Amino acid sequence: MSFTLQRDRIAVVAEELETKTAGGLHIPEGAVDYHEPRFGIVAHVGIGRRNDLTGELIPIDVQVGDRVFFHKASGETWQFEGVEYVLLGPGEIIGVESP
Repeated sequence: MSFTLQRDRIAVVAEELETKTAGGLHIPEGAVDYHEPRFGIVAHVGIGRRNDLTGELIPIDVQVGDRVFFHKASGETWQFEGVEYVLLGPGEIIGVESP
């Protein structure tokens, strides 16, 4: 079974958060800095949104397979068939890693 995202939604498989410092100390979950970016790979992309005036389709700037970064507090997590996704809007993505 698969799924299709509606409009301008983006599903990202996020990379694991660091749970240890470089010195080996464990970082408690409540001490995570939510202003640091989080990275992930785009897994699914919606078709885009429509221009309110012309009705023209405005495509999304990212593609499946792009490595993007976003704030840790952005989006919402969602599990589907054992895979955890972070669902984002296009305004929640800070940037795309260059090849």
